[in-house]
Amino acid sequence: MIIELIWIWGVFGTLVVLFIVDYLISIPFLSEILGYSYVDEAYWLIPIYYFVTLYKSYRAYGSGFPLISTFVQFIGQMAVFFLFLIPYSIFMFFGTTDYQENKLWLEDEAPSIFTEDTKLAYPTDAELIYVSAERIGLNGSTNIVFRVDDIDAFSQKALDKYEFSQMVMNIPDIGNSTLGEVGNIWLPPFCIGDKTMDERSPLFGVFKKNIEVTDPIDLCGKRDVWFTQIDRWLELGIIMVILPKERLVWLNHTEWF
Repeated sequence: MIIELIWIWGVFGTLVVLFIVDYLISIPFLSEILGYSYVDEAYWLIPIYYFVTLYKSYRAYGSGFPLISTFVQFIGQMAVFFLFLIPYSIFMFFGTTDYQENKLWLEDEAPSIFTEDTKLAYPTDAELIYVSAERIGLNGSTNIVFRVDDIDAFSQKALDKYEFSQMVMNIPDIGNSTLGEVGNIWLPPFCIGDKTMDERSPLFGVFKKNIEVTDPIDLCGKRDVWFTQIDRWLELGIIMVILPKERLVWLNHTEWF
């Protein structure tokens, strides 16, 4: 009887721990307190709980062949786990939406993301004014906006590395195309109030109704800009936009599934 109870709680208890941890780390308040790295480490509670129950089973088998019995139990439990986790994982991958902006962990990662995407040094005089990460299913987009005091020096370095087009852009709209046709990017959720995003974003309705989004200062609306496509292929779009008058730089990195 004890073996059966441990077997059941080894499976269903682990699933309960999984759902609880998954729910708790989705709460922004807790994520802010713990920090991004500690949120990821919370998932270690799941295997720890499971292997504790497995050890309890090993002890409960007592005499005979406890190691073999425990191994058979492990195989059976793994089969049950996969029956539950496969549809759950599919739902999480394709049905999850998320949006984070101006969080401490995003601000910490912004300079390295910018340098990795552009192969340019993050300016020492840069003032980060906006950073966000959004996701719907397996598609995701990161936006970084910062102000540079010496915009001329930064622009010259960028112009030496990439070919830019000078234009007037109604930010964040980069053309009259539908989603992904120009720039191959996922248009960001900011500037909703300026009506420059409308139906072009797949999450427009979600952001408009449920999520507060901060508009980067001096970015939204019609602006004289320098635009470049840093990278573009089927599953990736990276653009950089320089606003010389406002001394702003906007980077968008979009990944498609």
